[in-house]
Amino acid sequence: MKEITDFSELEALMLPPGCHFSADAKTVINCWENTEVLACPGSGKTTVLIAKLKLISDQLPFADGRGVCVLSHTNVAVNELKSKLGKSAEKLLSYPNFVGTIQTFVDQYITFPYLRQKVQAPIQLVNNDDFAEYLYHYISRFYGKLKWTLDKQFENVKSSQFQTVEDFIKNLYITEAGDLKQVGVHRNIAGASTKTAQNFKEAVERVHIENGVIRYSDIYQYTEESLNEYGDALRKVLSSRFAFVFVDEYQDCSELQRSILDEVFLDSRTVFQRIGDCDQAIYSGDFSEQTPWQVQTPHLSIADSNRYGQEIADVLTPLRTAQEPIHSAKGTCGIKPVVLVYDGTSKNQVIPAFIQKITENGLEKSNGIYKAVGMYQNVSGLKISDYWAEFKKRSSTKEMSHYSDYIHSIQSSLHNGDLYLAEHCTRKLLCRSFHFVGKKDVNGNDYRIGSIKTYLENNCGETYKNAILHLADISSLTYQNVQSQIQALILSILGQAEFDTLPRFFMESVEDSSESPVNNIYTCDEAQFPIIFDTVYGVKGETHDATLYLETEKSKGTDIKRALDYIDKISKGKQISDKTGLYDQSRKCAYVGFSRPKKLLCLAIQGKTYEKSGHYFSNWDVVDLRSQ
Repeated sequence: MKEITDFSELEALMLPPGCHFSADAKTVINCWENTEVLACPGSGKTTVLIAKLKLISDQLPFADGRGVCVLSHTNVAVNELKSKLGKSAEKLLSYPNFVGTIQTFVDQYITFPYLRQKVQAPIQLVNNDDFAEYLYHYISRFYGKLKWTLDKQFENVKSSQFQTVEDFIKNLYITEAGDLKQVGVHRNIAGASTKTAQNFKEAVERVHIENGVIRYSDIYQYTEESLNEYGDALRKVLSSRFAFVFVDEYQDCSELQRSILDEVFLDSRTVFQRIGDCDQAIYSGDFSEQTPWQVQTPHLSIADSNRYGQEIADVLTPLRTAQEPIHSAKGTCGIKPVVLVYDGTSKNQVIPAFIQKITENGLEKSNGIYKAVGMYQNVSGLKISDYWAEFKKRSSTKEMSHYSDYIHSIQSSLHNGDLYLAEHCTRKLLCRSFHFVGKKDVNGNDYRIGSIKTYLENNCGETYKNAILHLADISSLTYQNVQSQIQALILSILGQAEFDTLPRFFMESVEDSSESPVNNIYTCDEAQFPIIFDTVYGVKGETHDATLYLETEKSKGTDIKRALDYIDKISKGKQISDKTGLYDQSRKCAYVGFSRPKKLLCLAIQGKTYEKSGHYFSNWDVVDLRSQ
């Protein structure tokens, strides 16, 4: 690829009128070697990547017949690619190119070709619940003594945690040493030398190999086996297929995903570029013991942001791993970040004070986005609902009660690139639909997730599989587009007559569900605009007009206190003891939350946190609600 000096055509295509790529961005666009790119929030890294792809598409097809591979975690990058490149995207979305999720790429090019050599039946990917049911049924048929042992063990630990023996089996695993253990329990259920452990391991393997039933969580085991056995051949084949590989949002790759991609693309003749921000690697589950991505030296950097003013950029810099300065392309905007200091009697003034600051700065508008976010929503200490009692934790799929709830869940799974979760929820919806129309299994019972799979395989196998695969091809993942395909699938299975008997209360919210359900929206007479409450994890990747970050607490310490302690220690060249990962996670959550707004950043903290903050808030606008 040739270096370009005139960016005017790309800027006209990719950027708003009058905007230009920064010098850093131009360097990244012109780089065609292996590298990592560290991009700050609001730097437009996906736009930079699409600019590179535009240059590549203009050169396709390459003389050597190779193509380009673009990997992300969701379908968002694919949709943005299509919208910004127009006809040029058609080249990138056809052979020999690949544009899709990391999971799909690994399955298609590494894992499934290997599994097809080993497995003696059609491969069925299932979740842990389905696999536990299948495994217990298999053990019951072929391992009578093992079944008796597991039944006895289940009776010994039976509690609210395990309602069925399948629930118990779902939490069993074989260690690397060969011992049979229960998740979260230190002692072994059976040692490696016992028949119990050996037969359990053998049963799992036979279910995989003889029956083709494999848990999603087992896939990477076979991916590693494939790399160990055919690593050199895979590198050769993939490098002959792809001249360039780009990974967007690289910080969201698991340690295992990174190792797989490095294994097949580093030290090959493929140009391998990883783009992301290691400080935005936040996860809503328990803190992982995995090693997070740390950008290597040397690397390229995009440290110019188009989202916020220098006032917010200066707040973000100390929160970065290496405190690399962020420069705002907008310069100073004249709006200082605001810290709202409260105590027990003035906490209820936090939201009104945020609304007042929005109004004072002339930021209110009908289509504006104003959000209040916090790190913790379900803890015994200070949490999001302490600022607004009506805040509710987002519903889980287990609480779905309407047809539209299932469609939203499928839609969300597809947005996140999780086709297997979308398929699992589709089966849940079918179970619910079968219940309402009176379809029962051979024993006269309602269909469950596992039993309906057998029904689908026996009665509409290809139709169902093709419908699920077509979900991944939806170009615009709106509610209506997803609902249309799911409804067509249900109609093909039930028929129009039975579909029409589905009760109105179950179907009633379909027509009004073009958008996600309205949840956690704060309104009041004093404001002409709503405030949306959410977690930091829920707003990652978003841009707001104004953001209020709410201090929250876990394990006898708050996220803001830990973030400030982290900054203080690092600034003094000291190390901080962080065995639980709470300090680093708090810093990253603050970094992500603080970088969402274009104009106004507000932080709500307790008086005791503020009093111990030293000079950190010297350049902030301090509003002491305690005096009010």
